[in-house]
Amino acid sequence: MRTHTKRTAARVGTALALAGSMIALAGCSGGSGGESAGGPISMYTWVGSQSDRDQWQAFVDLGKEVDPTLDVTIDGPSFSDYWTKVKTRLSGSNPPCLLTTQAARAQELGGLLLPLDDLIKEHKFDTSEYDASMLKGMTVDGTIRAIPYDAEPIVLFYNADAFKAAGLTEPGTTYTRAQFIADAKALTTPDHKALAIQPGFFGTNAWTIADGAEAVKDGKLDLTNKKLVDQVQSFFDLVSKEGIAAAPGAADGSDVSQAAFTSGAVDMLIEGPWMYGTFHDAAKFTMGVTIVPSTSGEAHGMTAGSGFGIAKNCKDPEGAFKAIQAMTAKSVLEAQAAKRGIVPSRPDAQAAWAEGKSPESFAAVQALLANATAQLTTPTWNQVETLFTQYGVEGYRGDKTAEDVLGTIQHSVGQ
Repeated sequence: MRTHTKRTAARVGTALALAGSMIALAGCSGGSGGESAGGPISMYTWVGSQSDRDQWQAFVDLGKEVDPTLDVTIDGPSFSDYWTKVKTRLSGSNPPCLLTTQAARAQELGGLLLPLDDLIKEHKFDTSEYDASMLKGMTVDGTIRAIPYDAEPIVLFYNADAFKAAGLTEPGTTYTRAQFIADAKALTTPDHKALAIQPGFFGTNAWTIADGAEAVKDGKLDLTNKKLVDQVQSFFDLVSKEGIAAAPGAADGSDVSQAAFTSGAVDMLIEGPWMYGTFHDAAKFTMGVTIVPSTSGEAHGMTAGSGFGIAKNCKDPEGAFKAIQAMTAKSVLEAQAAKRGIVPSRPDAQAAWAEGKSPESFAAVQALLANATAQLTTPTWNQVETLFTQYGVEGYRGDKTAEDVLGTIQHSVGQ
């Protein structure tokens, strides 16, 4: 799950969904990955911990309840190693067959993934039952390369007790930038900041998309368009001008800002909804969830998430696609939402995520998904993230403008 461009393996390990995962299923004879059909399908994904393995095994076991013939084996490296090793694995002997990818990495792995449009048509697979923004995120060169299993709209977590103590009205499914900044200033003191900001472009991207700006146009990196530059500058200004947040350290992992929020050291944090259970268990305060603020106050979500795709050299694409159908069935995604906290890619399964959570939190997620844009990237996105992490600190401190930072990255990465 989910994006991700989800910044660190630790974050993705927590975020299953946003983080996304890659499953390689291969029809094979005698159990080998990319050989002829007839044996178990090999699933190649990141398996950096027992929790990862349990997650994938749950997809398989639940899928078997939908299709009793489903036969899948699981293998793979850690998350951080996956994105390079999957390419080597597919070029070796007995390659796996079915892969999963994050929407944010679909362009990067597009050359490995089989276009699914013909299989979708052949099997009369109804893509309208899945989140449209995530399907767009899984589309490369006009063809769908993976079927999403989650659709995680990035949200703003907040400390409801802190809002109450400051006499502030809790935000709902609308939240203007002006009100957000006013609330944050009321919560900020000389030794306490209201907002935690993580390094990297992930949270920044959610902020810019909330106001309709995007970093990618027609599949190409477009970091210097005026709308995006203005939005990134407004995010930098939260530190250098408004004073409601501290500049992140370039070496910080996402765990730093997450711990700051759950400890009460800050009152707000932009993160994925997959963190709800972790934050709820760790925090000693009442937690709220709202939309990422926009100028108008209306919800416009950035979705991050993952899905199952098929390797181009798969010898049993029919078997692999049947496995995808089983593992993204409504009942499977409902069970994964209830147990593991993913926001299902199927709207008809999303009520399962709401179980045990506040109605306001689910309302915010629904509002964001009703007007959502997937986090679209390019094959060079890792470089974008790395450079933004490096140079963005200077933007937050006011030493460089967003135009400077984004221009440098666009020139360095190019396409």
